[in-house]
Amino acid sequence: MNKIKILHCADLHLGAEISSLGSKAGQRREEILMTFDRITSLCREENIELLLIAGDLFESSGTDSAAVRSVKKALSEIPGTVVAIAPGNHDYVSLDSPYSDEDWPANVHIFQAGLDFFELPQKGVRVWGAGFTGTYVTESLLDAPHVPEDDMVNICVMHGDLVAENQPSNYNPVTPSQIRFSGMDYIAFGHIHMRTGILHSGRTAYAYCGCPEGRGFDELGEKGVYIGIVRKDKADLEFLKVCIRRNLVIPVDIGGASSNNEAAAVILQTLNRQFGEAYGENLYKIILEGALDAAFSPDCAAVAARLENELYFVKIKDETHIRADLNALSKETSLKGIFVRRMLEKMNAAGKDDAQTAQVRRALYIGLKAFDSEVKRNEN
Repeated sequence: MNKIKILHCADLHLGAEISSLGSKAGQRREEILMTFDRITSLCREENIELLLIAGDLFESSGTDSAAVRSVKKALSEIPGTVVAIAPGNHDYVSLDSPYSDEDWPANVHIFQAGLDFFELPQKGVRVWGAGFTGTYVTESLLDAPHVPEDDMVNICVMHGDLVAENQPSNYNPVTPSQIRFSGMDYIAFGHIHMRTGILHSGRTAYAYCGCPEGRGFDELGEKGVYIGIVRKDKADLEFLKVCIRRNLVIPVDIGGASSNNEAAAVILQTLNRQFGEAYGENLYKIILEGALDAAFSPDCAAVAARLENELYFVKIKDETHIRADLNALSKETSLKGIFVRRMLEKMNAAGKDDAQTAQVRRALYIGLKAFDSEVKRNEN
């Protein structure tokens, strides 16, 4: 039976600035390039026959030439693997893009413009793909492909946006019905940085593998690639983690802490408990929670400074609240008492709407902190 072992990756965005990481940005850019090297090493280790890169391999046409040379070298070192690249909205095909060079390794095929294919006759496989030629592609690149009715396995790679029927998109809109009637056995998508499971529309399997490395706190958790066997009407693929570091948003209850030093200690204990001895390798956004005495309000910058030698990267957000007897406060005749009474009334009016209740409670505690700060300023 015709079959092929594939690795599906996308959205590395090599060369991206990642300016939000400050002094760590340069190192992080290099680590993402190292992750690409890890992907090509997997191709050798796992005897991958077809590497599918579903767009945005590079951040832009202006990607550093050294990074482009590194990619070409890595791909040239897996000559037993056929590489199919479908340029995306960031690294679209143009006269000044890396894809305009003629010195790509012989095992690399770069799709241009509209849907096209090449064949691997020894495997009984037909590889389809299409590339962006500009930032926007408003008409579907998967519209009515003419797939021969034979025994060959049909695999497609493209950058695109899965949308509902008749829903527009600037990034190659693809609908479930287009997938269903595409004639493909597997479609390897890029563009969405969050991994999906292996989905199906009709007999066609498809998936987003997500990005191999998260670049911010909107790209959380483990990142990687899909790897496995594609046959006629069947895709046996598994997710494999390849990221060097994870971006994580972690709530930490520092209730009862009375200093920035104590808050930092609680954070480290919490992370060690959750992630083991290697906890320091991740990038964290820590959400401080819990009830604190009015005498202590955490200084986010100071807490982060106490953690910077233990954690690769950390940013702190304060969502703690003042420990207070709300019923007692609501009986005061002061402005604070009037404020608390009105907020408690809003919480009661919210009833079983947990989201609304939480929003009002959060506003209440922010208000109490503001009242406390005003008192301290007046005392000074």
